[in-house]
Amino acid sequence: MSYFSESISHSALLGVSLGLASGMGMHVGLASVGVVFAGLIVVLQQKQFLSNDAILGIFSHLALSLGIVILGIVGGESTDYFALLFGDVLSIDNQDIIWIYVVLIIVIGLLVAFWQKLLLLTLNEELAVSQGLNRTFYQLLFMLMIALTVSISVQIVGVLLITSLLIIPPAVARVFANSPLSMVLQSIVVSMVAVLMGLTVSTFYDLATGPTIVIALGVLFILSQLFPRRLS
Repeated sequence: MSYFSESISHSALLGVSLGLASGMGMHVGLASVGVVFAGLIVVLQQKQFLSNDAILGIFSHLALSLGIVILGIVGGESTDYFALLFGDVLSIDNQDIIWIYVVLIIVIGLLVAFWQKLLLLTLNEELAVSQGLNRTFYQLLFMLMIALTVSISVQIVGVLLITSLLIIPPAVARVFANSPLSMVLQSIVVSMVAVLMGLTVSTFYDLATGPTIVIALGVLFILSQLFPRRLS
């Protein structure tokens, strides 16, 4: 699923461009494209005609290319392409903050409500299916949660870097966590620490915020790998 998060982050550029072209706004475009993108991937995965990597690769590069083309048509000279690709935390306004809290409540609510079923599907998919869980429904639910998360993160770290916030914190937390729940909680702490580190360094040295946050995540990951063994 790591590659899925990267693919859906690439589709975010298409969401931004469609949101600007339609006048609905960036966040509506991001969420809409993410939902459609996740749904199409689930449908194609069920057909088992192509491998998951092939499906994700096709949609990822197609969405990214369409996003660039549409932005080239509807975007003016004032369009900040660097901010879209690598993030610009200073561009966040009060409306964006409200959107972030709305998505936060939705994602946490879904995660709490379906935690046990999502965990069972993650640990043992065959057992979960044998117990009557609808694999397609929960796969789609999980993908939609990722799509919503990506939609509120693009402005902070950008389309090309959002995957790092989805992959690196769990990789760091896995070194220390002794249960799935502790891994989730520690991933959140790692993310917050990395964002604070990135914001601080980028402010003092006038660096791009998104890449600086990713570098902070990389530093935390390297430090975590220096531990001689995983704690249990």
